Order: sequence, then structure tokens, then C-alpha cells
Amino acid sequence: MKKVGSRSGKAGLLPGSLIHVGDALPTGTSLVEFVFSAEAYEERKLGSISELRETDPTKQVSWLDIDGINSERMLSAIGERFNLHPLLLEDILNTDHRPKVEEYQDSLFLVAKMLELDNTTGGIQQEQVCFVLRHGQVISFQERPGDVLDPIRERIRKDLGRVRRAGSDYLLYSLLDVIVDQYFVIVEDLGRRIEALEQKVLVQPGNADLHTIQELRGLLITVNRYVTPTRELAGRLNTIQSPLIDKATRRYINDLQDHTLYVAETISTFREMLTSLENTYHAGQNMRMTQVMKLLTIISTIFIPLTFIVGVYGMNFRNMPELQMRYGYFVVVGIMVVISGIMLLWFRRKKWL
Repeated sequence: MKKVGSRSGKAGLLPGSLIHVGDALPTGTSLVEFVFSAEAYEERKLGSISELRETDPTKQVSWLDIDGINSERMLSAIGERFNLHPLLLEDILNTDHRPKVEEYQDSLFLVAKMLELDNTTGGIQQEQVCFVLRHGQVISFQERPGDVLDPIRERIRKDLGRVRRAGSDYLLYSLLDVIVDQYFVIVEDLGRRIEALEQKVLVQPGNADLHTIQELRGLLITVNRYVTPTRELAGRLNTIQSPLIDKATRRYINDLQDHTLYVAETISTFREMLTSLENTYHAGQNMRMTQVMKLLTIISTIFIPLTFIVGVYGMNFRNMPELQMRYGYFVVVGIMVVISGIMLLWFRRKKWL
């Protein structure tokens, strides 16, 4: 999780200052341009922003896919090339933002959070992705290489779906939809882990189960931290009065909002399941402790008369009765066994055993 304290490095600076806020990022920036229409598409890897070619927004859609935002000089050049507002550029470098959407004069600016499962540790990795929607163009900014957007790239390359037949607003929706779909993958994985833990706690609870419950609860809180503002983002995007969003695309955005709502409700359900599971774990531990204490109490109760008998015959008086009996020891042991058996039968009849 990123630290809010990293924002202190911007204290006293002018608004719009290009200072990176967040975790350290790998060096290097990759620029890939997709230009496509219903008839054809072109994919080019650019060495610099100066290699970007002009496109006709009425006939083609352009997607500038940028990986790596560690270079303030590169970001400044992109801002000059597309006349982006300084505050927008500042927000791109601040990787500690919550998901949001802002409207500028000729563009929409969106911040989204891309989540992925770490198959090694079972944790969740998050990355900030920023989008700039312009007429006939989408510009995406990622913190580092590697993402969940490959399905959209393949749709463009192979002409799958309607992405190449729609406008830039539908491309933006498609990118957001893939990001939200990954939320489903993560939540479903957490759900399977919760169900497996539930079976284990009910059958054979262990000392490590409470730690696992707390870990899963923390992961759900992490996911919900980004799902809730993403739902607000989709709602805002659906109601915002911008000529950049076509009326036909709003129906898809409304569906995106429904998906985020479903994920949020599922997270809430899983959190309630974990609370119930934690209560079940504590109840099981208390029951086990009660059984142990009951067993120890029964054993102690059985030994009370036995200890009395042994104590009496352990006294060092010379003229005690039965001390000279040939089979006195065996008689006393037999009496102790009979007393123990009678007490056990009585405990069983009372259903204490």
C-alpha cells in the first residue's frame, strides 16, 4: 500500500509542478500508438512523442498507450503536444490518487486503479492508470509495463467486437470494463479462499486460521478501497454532459456501473462471512477449552476420594487398623477402583461425559 506521507515532497510547490508522488518506478518509457477504423488498423512503437502522426478523428480512432511515467520531461512534452492542462499532468504523476473523473475544456481525465493477483504471495498488486479522452483519441498512462489491457489490444488487432467500429468513448469504456472485470477475478479468488477456510474452521480449526481470516479481511478492504470510488467514477461518467461521450455509449457505461455495484455488494457479503467465520472460530476455540476444562474437572473430582483414602493410610500412626492385613493393599486399591468406576458411571448418566 502506498504511503500518504509521500505527498509531503510537494509541500510549498506551485500548482501543476511535475513531481512524482508514489512508489519508485522502473526507468524507461514505452509509447505504442494504435490507429484504427472499421477497415484497417496500424500499430506503431514510437521512440519519442515527436514521431506521433496526425490522424483524422472523424475517420479514425487513435490510442496512445504509454507505459512508464517516471520521466517528467517526457510527460511535459506530451502535455505540450496535446495541450493538456498542467493540473492534469500533475495528477498523472501523483500515483496516490483515488479513482475519479474530471472534465476539461476539450477532454475528460480519468484515474483508475488496476488490480492483479500475486500468484506467489496471494496478495494484490495495484497500479494507477490514467486516461485522457479527446475527440477521436484516448491517451493512457501506466506506472509500469504489464497490465490487464491485452484483451483490448487483441480486439483491435483481430477486429473482434465493435471497438473498431465505435468511437474513442467506446474504446475508453472497453478499457475500463477490462479493469473492472479483473476485480471480478480477484473477488472470486478471495471467495474461493474464504469458502475453503470456512470448511477447515468448521471441521478442524487451527491456530493459524485467525491470522488467515485477518489477512483475507485486509485484502477485501484493499479491493473495496478502489471499487467504491470506481463505482462513483462510472456514475459520474454516465451522467456527465460531455459531447465526447455518445448517447449509445452511455448504455454500456451504465452496465459498467452495475458491475462495480455487484463487486461492492459481493465484497460486503464476504466481509460479513469473515465476521461470522471469526465468531465461529472463537466459539469453536471456547468449546474446545470448555471440553478440556470439563475433562480436567472430572479427573480432579475422581481423584478427590482417592486422595482422601491414600492420605488416611499414609499417616504414620503405629496402631492404625488394617495395617497388618496380608491383603490390605489390594483391598484398598480395589476400593479405589470401584469408587472411580461408580463415579464414572454417575458422570455418564448425568451426561457430563
